[in-house]
Amino acid sequence: MTQMLTVFTLLLCLGLCCFAAFEEETVLLYLFDKETGNEATDLSDFGNHGEITDAEWTADGKNGGALVFDGASSLIEVPHHDSLVPGGDELTIEAWFKPAAFPGGHPSIARKGSVAESGWGFDTPGGKIRGFVYTAPGAAAVAEGTTPMKADTWYHTAMVYDGKEIRIYLDGELDGQVARSGDINENAASVWIGKKANENIWLNGMLDEIRILNIAITQEQIQEDMAEGITFAVEVTGKLTTTWGRIKSEVHR
Repeated sequence: MTQMLTVFTLLLCLGLCCFAAFEEETVLLYLFDKETGNEATDLSDFGNHGEITDAEWTADGKNGGALVFDGASSLIEVPHHDSLVPGGDELTIEAWFKPAAFPGGHPSIARKGSVAESGWGFDTPGGKIRGFVYTAPGAAAVAEGTTPMKADTWYHTAMVYDGKEIRIYLDGELDGQVARSGDINENAASVWIGKKANENIWLNGMLDEIRILNIAITQEQIQEDMAEGITFAVEVTGKLTTTWGRIKSEVHR
């Protein structure tokens, strides 16, 4: 019996290792599964909680709940933390996005700082995705998306910087890329979600499962997150009980 339990424990641990999705490399994760008032709860180890302004929670997200941005005053501001500045040349941003309309300018999914101090950003000009990295103030490289999004449709969006190029993905497929090398410009600015920093340019639609990582993940890993959802193994006890931060086995709606 003891031998069987030992084997089962090893298999369980191996399963968790395969199923867990970059917990240590995730520096921000908002799932929006529960209504939390004016705080966006970060499920990463870094506690990068954000302050929500004028965004409404809905149970009708892509996977569980989501946050609705009204295109006029809704935003999340995440205070600066060193974890949000990779300090190197790798970064990934992922989010589910359901646009309601396409405001002018560069409505932001997420960006670190204003134009003058910017480090990185992922936005939606003209209803297409766009990702950019600054390696010094004023020195930006921009990957422009080519596929127009449609209103009232969920899209999985992702941006990856690997120190050689910036790549952006729409529904798991490469949608734009540009060469860039060098470390990401560091700053002490907030991360703005749903708004272009200190400018009056706002995202209009729903966001779900926003994640920032300090590594560059592959297209296959992006497609897996899109298909399976983001799953964190939180705790395995000596009694073989497992607590999951999130298990999502299907993508719906």
